[in-house]
Amino acid sequence: MAFRIDEESAMDLEAELKKHTVPEEGNRYIDDADAAVELIAQLIKNGQRKSDFFQKEVEREINTIFSLFTEVSIENKLVFYERLMELAAKLSEIQKVRKIQNKAVVSFGGKVSAGKSRFINAISGIGDTLPIGQETTTAIQTYIIKADVNAISVNSIDGYTLKISPEGLNAMAHEFKDVYGFGLASFVDSIIVESKDYTLPSGIALLDTPGYTKYDFESNSKRVISDRERAYSQISASDYLIWLVDIESGTIMEDDIQFMESLHLKTPVLIVFTKADLKEDKEIAQIIDSAQETMTQSSVEFFGITAYSASMREEVNGDKIDKFFELALTNNVKTNDILKAFDGIEKNMRKEIEKMINENKKSSRSLFAYISRTDRIMDIRTLTSIWGEKNQAGFELNGLLRRYGERMEALRTRFKTVLGAGDLSND
Repeated sequence: MAFRIDEESAMDLEAELKKHTVPEEGNRYIDDADAAVELIAQLIKNGQRKSDFFQKEVEREINTIFSLFTEVSIENKLVFYERLMELAAKLSEIQKVRKIQNKAVVSFGGKVSAGKSRFINAISGIGDTLPIGQETTTAIQTYIIKADVNAISVNSIDGYTLKISPEGLNAMAHEFKDVYGFGLASFVDSIIVESKDYTLPSGIALLDTPGYTKYDFESNSKRVISDRERAYSQISASDYLIWLVDIESGTIMEDDIQFMESLHLKTPVLIVFTKADLKEDKEIAQIIDSAQETMTQSSVEFFGITAYSASMREEVNGDKIDKFFELALTNNVKTNDILKAFDGIEKNMRKEIEKMINENKKSSRSLFAYISRTDRIMDIRTLTSIWGEKNQAGFELNGLLRRYGERMEALRTRFKTVLGAGDLSND
């Protein structure tokens, strides 16, 4: 449910923020409670968004299309309907979807200490853009993509988007919670970091997800469960996964394997041991060999295992990371490509209608052949009547296919227009 705030609540929130303020030099969202309130106010808005309007319009068009099948029911109709409605629902996250449309999303998983943000900063060439050491309870899914200019956008849970500075990103990562006593994850759906220094192919989008905490029965808490659920949800929404392990652990832990197995990944995972500069080459080789044997015994399909040093910005004795990104580019798996998903649904629905048309034609021809051969008058009269009904049904099915094609093309144009339109979120 979307978070809403009225004027009185906003005043209470401002008072609460000021009460918790502990000045920290260099970040205006931390130094100034008024700036913090302003940031939150921009993320929480009441009123109708254009993206809501377009989503409802698309949903109406989908319902109109499926009204064509009230008399004729195609196989898997409910599945097709649900998939199209899922695509329509993505329009509520249109600012995020537009940025990662047609890109292969590679996420990064691992425990809290795995060093994900430092690793992403190093391999992507974006320097120290991503804050290091995010609190897992406040971490927000953060996409990093190639762009002509540097920019950071925050997408709220209500679908609004605002630009923030690197200091705003740092504040949101951990300092905001430290100073004011609560994080911004309840207001924010995602963050998009656009960088002109991004050195990976533009067809790759990176997704920094929250680290998860190892489940421990003795120290079980709602926080630990929440961390795992958040990480699971965000990784599941990506196309490819790089799983990071702190090389100091010496191996891949059983908890890591269980987590990866629970994801039911459709693409192979790359395992990377981080902080490789802390070990000698011989020891690194032994750790990788051991991990190879462990992963082979699991049900997780893995692309390979390697080690990387973020401080030295290099992979140890290999190029598996580059090859993994090549796989992501060429394997043509892109969950967030809405138009491609739409085309797949349209194609399969069309096949079902054409299948019905062909079956009807086959029955009609069989009836005609029998009528032509028989000399039994009663059979001819009965079968001629049925044959006429089959022909009428075939005529109606062809008309249905034509109307279906016209309306699906109009719906595709609507999706394409919304995906390519200007800013819808702040009107």
